[in-house]
Amino acid sequence: LLMLAAIAGAPAKASTLVADLSLDEVAITTDFNGESLLLFGAVSAESESDIVVIFTGPPVPLASRRKELVSGIWMNRQTVVWQNAPSFYHIFSNRALDEVLSAEQQKNLRIGAENLGLRTRDLGLNAEEMAVWRSALTRNMTARGLWEVMDENVSIIRGALFRTPVELPANIVPGDYEVRVLHVQDDKLIAEDTTYISVAKTGIGAMIYSF
Repeated sequence: LLMLAAIAGAPAKASTLVADLSLDEVAITTDFNGESLLLFGAVSAESESDIVVIFTGPPVPLASRRKELVSGIWMNRQTVVWQNAPSFYHIFSNRALDEVLSAEQQKNLRIGAENLGLRTRDLGLNAEEMAVWRSALTRNMTARGLWEVMDENVSIIRGALFRTPVELPANIVPGDYEVRVLHVQDDKLIAEDTTYISVAKTGIGAMIYSF
């Protein structure tokens, strides 16, 4: 009876993964030039493991255009509008993502532009054409600093604490941003934590945006 009482009174085992951000809200003012954040947390693991962070902005309609040279002039010949593309999509990991997770696991966990289930208004595109247009979208968003994969950007300290800096560029859009933190070991998901940060326009910029 004494043993049972001791067990019943013991504290529950702490969560395997805990993560948070240095800010829970970002204000976009008229002179906004971006924001620097710090994601930090703790993880319990008996052996070497990995951390993957997926920082995703609100979805917005995005247009990809293909230009052709016609009579010496570059003209838009085809446009594909993506209906559910994230406005911001950064992936961080403590080592190369392909070393942390197999292609199959990345697909299962919806990690990477090719695994987001992006949809277009053009239902006539086949799988090969979709892949070409998706690659073009990825290149464009990467060039604008809005989509990026940052390998070896998460620091793990003593196998228990981790941190990664996050830079939000000046061209982000208002909305709620989701931050998924994955604890991975041997290509398996051990634990997942999700937090959010709000980005909102303030001051006269908010009035103009709402108008």
